[in-house]
Amino acid sequence: MEPAQAIQQLDLVVARVTCAAGHAGARGQSAVLTLDLGSRGTAETPLPVALDAAEALVGGQVVCAIGSEDVVVLTVHSHSMGVVVVQPAQEVEDGSPVA
Repeated sequence: MEPAQAIQQLDLVVARVTCAAGHAGARGQSAVLTLDLGSRGTAETPLPVALDAAEALVGGQVVCAIGSEDVVVLTVHSHSMGVVVVQPAQEVEDGSPVA
């Protein structure tokens, strides 16, 4: 499968982070984000970052993949920066598809 075809198979959208909370019981640094997916409603998902880093995302937008039962925020795992959240360069409507 070509890379462009593989990307089209994923359900990628832009979501707005509306809340960040500590992730009780997590083994490492982790927070739970509440996301506004536009017309798709809301979702909660864990993110492997410290709570203060997650709280800095509140009000901003992130790129996420929607599965049949869960939502995953896309991140880059950098050797020098740690976990970096993928975000659009400009504000768009919540729930906008990523292609």
